[in-house]
Amino acid sequence: MIRSSIDARSVFFTVLLAFFALLVAAIIEPFLSYLLGVILLAFVLFPLQERLEPRLGAQISALVLVASAISATALAVAAMVMAIPTDPSRVTRTIENELARGEFQRQLEGALGVELPLQSFLANAPRRVAEFLVGDISNLVSATTDLFIGVLLLVFSLYYLLKDGDQFVEWVKRMLPLDAAITEELIDEANATTWAVLKGHVFVAVVQGVVAGAGLFAVGISNVVFWTAVMMFLALLPIVGVAAVLGPAALYLFLDGRILAAVFLTVYALTAVALVDDYLRAYVVDRGSSLHSAVILVGVFGGVYAFGVMGLFYGPIVIGLFKRLVRLFNENYVETSETRT
Repeated sequence: MIRSSIDARSVFFTVLLAFFALLVAAIIEPFLSYLLGVILLAFVLFPLQERLEPRLGAQISALVLVASAISATALAVAAMVMAIPTDPSRVTRTIENELARGEFQRQLEGALGVELPLQSFLANAPRRVAEFLVGDISNLVSATTDLFIGVLLLVFSLYYLLKDGDQFVEWVKRMLPLDAAITEELIDEANATTWAVLKGHVFVAVVQGVVAGAGLFAVGISNVVFWTAVMMFLALLPIVGVAAVLGPAALYLFLDGRILAAVFLTVYALTAVALVDDYLRAYVVDRGSSLHSAVILVGVFGGVYAFGVMGLFYGPIVIGLFKRLVRLFNENYVETSETRT
């Protein structure tokens, strides 16, 4: 009788715990990207917090780091805005003139073998854009509200993670029903993989942006510094990447009559720039995370589908931890049970 009562209480408590876990997941889900981002940012800044805390105290050092992060972000955005080209008239005139003559449309139709209503589509484009903006004004307001709340959540969460992050880690260690040695090994693996992924993606994004910018410079595209900075950011995004700049640049060169330059930029993008993304990214991340290059690529693309943009970082981290968990389970439970038998 006592045993059944204990079992019933255990089942009830398990169901209650699962119910509240679902409620917490529903609360977190709308701002999951912000929370994942703030965890990575706190991970990067925490070594600085540990250095400043003995001198300034936990609260002041966390405030300094949060203010520094906000200032650095604001300066980066301001620099990008100031670097935006102020005279894109030549590009605009070239595209408008070519489309007005219809030469580009005739060449495209000849290549595809079908007729394209390009002129009518462009003529109706302003009206369609206006209808889209007016029709989605409520969605725009909602997205702006979500962004504002998400940024506030990010700032406050970053402050508390920096101030109390070590206590949170210790609490997680106590809650995990694992041996202390296994817990420490998992934490070490998470640290190593996270640093490898962060360094790898940021380093590769810079290198790929510079390589792509060199291609733009070689074919005479103006505002190379601005477009290089844009491509460094886009290089963090799989699938889209620097092609979002190089593709339109090659099209512009073609419309401007610079066929050789357009062909050169296309070939350059498909060879030199693509090699940086395909091999250097996997090589740099692989060195620090002990994951195979193919696994890294699967983690990057699969992570984006699972977690959004933050999956670019969390995908390889999750796979790295899963690999270590499998090895630890085999070493500590499977092999142990086999030895006993």
